[in-house]
Amino acid sequence: MKKTVFLLVAIIFSLNIIAQNPNPSSTIDAEVANIMNTQHLPGVSTLIVKGGEIVWIESYGYANTDLATPFTDTTSLMIASISKVFTGIALMQLYENGSIGLDDDINDYLPFDINIPDYESYPITFRMLLTHTSSIKDGDAMDNYYNLNGDPTISLADCIERYFMLTGSDYSSTDNFLNNQPGTIFEYSNMATALDGYLVELISGMSFSQYCNDNIFNPLCMDNTHWYLSEYQNMNMLANPHDYYSSQYEPIDHYGFADYPDGMLHANVTDLANFMITILQDGIFHSNTLLSASTLNDMFTLQVPTIDPTQGLQFYKETFNVSSGSISLWGHSGGEYGVSTEMYFDQNNDMGIAVLANGENEATQILKLLYDYGLTLSPSGIGNPDCNSTNVIDTPKYLFLYNVYPNPAKDIVTFKADNLNIVQHDIVISDITGNQLMLFEKNDSEITIDVSNLSDGFYFYAIKESNNVIETGKLIINK
Repeated sequence: MKKTVFLLVAIIFSLNIIAQNPNPSSTIDAEVANIMNTQHLPGVSTLIVKGGEIVWIESYGYANTDLATPFTDTTSLMIASISKVFTGIALMQLYENGSIGLDDDINDYLPFDINIPDYESYPITFRMLLTHTSSIKDGDAMDNYYNLNGDPTISLADCIERYFMLTGSDYSSTDNFLNNQPGTIFEYSNMATALDGYLVELISGMSFSQYCNDNIFNPLCMDNTHWYLSEYQNMNMLANPHDYYSSQYEPIDHYGFADYPDGMLHANVTDLANFMITILQDGIFHSNTLLSASTLNDMFTLQVPTIDPTQGLQFYKETFNVSSGSISLWGHSGGEYGVSTEMYFDQNNDMGIAVLANGENEATQILKLLYDYGLTLSPSGIGNPDCNSTNVIDTPKYLFLYNVYPNPAKDIVTFKADNLNIVQHDIVISDITGNQLMLFEKNDSEITIDVSNLSDGFYFYAIKESNNVIETGKLIINK
């Protein structure tokens, strides 16, 4: 069922529940809220790392608008094509340990040959896959690999064989490939990155997802970062993608696709902080080394300047116009159905910025806003995040323990918590602009409130304990 849209400024006061931001700013909060409204982004997580530590981390809005689930710093979201960075890291680890050469023919590692039609004598190399110059094209057959109700139902290996084998059910010499010699033209390709992941499987001897767990996520304490939905013990840890049309938001069911190394990774800003700090620290996080400084430098070096003047090894450079002028940052963005993500690095200022949003419109305006703010911030010297702290899930402790009835309400509404230890709680009712209309203090499990003075329409309630929001929701008045 469609839900009536609400102004997101209304939830800033109640859902900004994580009090760990070292440099909070009400001005930034207000500007983010404005961008969220104009870009129709129901929930956003934001991050700035600098000097080896988190200097800004803040989340806004809803992970699920139907359930009024707050988007927090530990809410994971499909990060779309930022996933390609991690696939590139995995492949570069194999390069660094001597398992592959970047200019090797990938057919030397495959159980069947992959060639560009009419250019069979020209090999496809790992470097070409990492720079989108392989002449592999994203064909319509990719639609066959989606599962709109959860994790993919076919394996990565099956997907690759169907798409690339001459006898594959989805093979097309014209739809799956460009009519160009590999290494001579740039064409952004999801399927080329999926092929990267498959090659990691073959060369490492383990599934791609397990390889990443063992060699990237676990060493960096990225405990809430996973490729598959099934790896999450609690789906409340995830933000739903959202659609927006006819002035309405609708949560989209979690979905997946078999070519998952190109975009299906789920992560949160708390985990991404560790990864981004590692990149800026020449590949080292605490005592663990992700990649050598030399290999990372190669990834952030232009590889095919005469073909594409922005492309490194999986990373690319993008130009942004900010208040201080035009800047070029290395990084990657992402966009999938219902999500928009950004992750970029300014090595000159030892700074990285990430924005994760569960709406389809771009979050670039927030990225630029945070870049300007990040330039004004200085590290405290606290150092890298503690691995132990990344294990804590900061979703509200008592999420949805209250029964609120009747809802829609006419004259009275009852808030009842049957399974909650009784401590002092506040119930706040606000209108859609964020104005507090009612405040009730309570220390028992049930309270009935007279709402007869409220006009028909949508309102929001927040249950607070010691100024921490532990539950939020919509209240409808219909007389």
